[in-house]
Amino acid sequence: MMYRRLIICGMMLAACECFAQQFSGEEAWKPLLEHEGLRFQYIFYSKANTNDDGVVVMLHNLNEYCISYRFTIVFESPEGSTSVDAEGTLASLEMKTGDAEGLYWIPFDDGRPIGAIGLRNYAVDRINVSDQSSSTENGCP
Repeated sequence: MMYRRLIICGMMLAACECFAQQFSGEEAWKPLLEHEGLRFQYIFYSKANTNDDGVVVMLHNLNEYCISYRFTIVFESPEGSTSVDAEGTLASLEMKTGDAEGLYWIPFDDGRPIGAIGLRNYAVDRINVSDQSSSTENGCP
């Protein structure tokens, strides 16, 4: 198990309001990090709720086994920053994204722009699936 305690990947986001409309499909996803077989990608939405910026993250387990993950996503603006913790499990080769999976955020509800995002305290652990009786919907305990 490895923990990272620093923001390792700060991504500067475009200020252009048309950013989210410039791409569609797979090319819309921007790489953020790949760690221990877990790929982090994101899409930035300018004015996601007509007033505030939003970010959605996609997680893709590239491993041939179930994993648990946890991380803190950090959002920075010129006027300050905020962070949110996320955790969950992914089956072998599974992908998750969106609000229903807890991977969509509008971190500032006062019109402040998101200037950068980053990850810290991220960890990926292999899950032993020998006890199938305790498996969840995705096949992981």
